[in-house]
Amino acid sequence: MLARPLESLLAGNSSVSLGPDGTPTASMNHPSGAACQVSLPGSRVTSWKHSDRGEILVEGAAGGLLPCGLEGIIAPTDWTIQSLVGLEDEVLMFSTFAEVKTAEGVPVRARTEVQLGPNRISMILEVSNCGADEMEWEEEQEEAPSDARERNAKRSRILPLHLPHAGLQGSLRCHQGTQVPSEPVDASNGILLGSP
Repeated sequence: MLARPLESLLAGNSSVSLGPDGTPTASMNHPSGAACQVSLPGSRVTSWKHSDRGEILVEGAAGGLLPCGLEGIIAPTDWTIQSLVGLEDEVLMFSTFAEVKTAEGVPVRARTEVQLGPNRISMILEVSNCGADEMEWEEEQEEAPSDARERNAKRSRILPLHLPHAGLQGSLRCHQGTQVPSEPVDASNGILLGSP
């Protein structure tokens, strides 16, 4: 049984298959004509086609839109598919997930989400240190409750996760009439590219 009425479902084509380089690639085609491809290794958006202006991203090894600053923590092959769905606000969404431990033993979880709309694409990166989560889980598994000092001592041993330059990076093609911002863009809440 459908959770939403059939007329409210977004028509579009979303699939995961092997890309030209033999790696798993998600393809999303919006009914407006917009399309994008996300390569699973590295969670890299390799193509974004605007419904009116064609390909927007620079293609090739130096192009695309991808997480950065996670080198040495999350390998390109650590990403797995989390979901590929159509959302209620005429958006197709693909998300990836990685769960690893750093060389220092810090448990890390990361998630990317790519949303494709009629004339826009957005990408969000979330990274978290899961050391506190593991401590809480260990405490739940203990038979006798620990005293507060022992619990606080355990938590004080949680290793920090150093991510001084984590974020998103990308290379866009400049089209005639495109305005380039003179100030750096704040991407702390993800990147949204598109036209009104």
